[in-house]
Amino acid sequence: MNISTDEALRATRSQLVARGEELRDRIRRVRQDLSRTAEPLSKDSSEAAIHVESDEILETIEESALSELASIDLALERIEAGTYAKCDDCGREIPAERLRLVPHATRCWDCQR
Repeated sequence: MNISTDEALRATRSQLVARGEELRDRIRRVRQDLSRTAEPLSKDSSEAAIHVESDEILETIEESALSELASIDLALERIEAGTYAKCDDCGREIPAERLRLVPHATRCWDCQR
């Protein structure tokens, strides 16, 4: 499959948009969960520790989702600009296999290493 075909680009764009929507929903849910900070922490230290640990996990999930979402938004911009599938470092075409695995990749295999 040549990623530069219009059909392939439309399919990739749809995939990226759908994943972006999933990530936005995940971020919204994480932020909802984290916003419960208005509730005072329990005086029970073990319960409070669980809440703190849970919040740290949620924050990590949020950071990861935000990072992936930024990559997806960049990939969508690259599709619009006609630079999708071009390696940022060497300018060669990113192999379709790599883009199937990581549709928001900005580097070919060699430059990624």
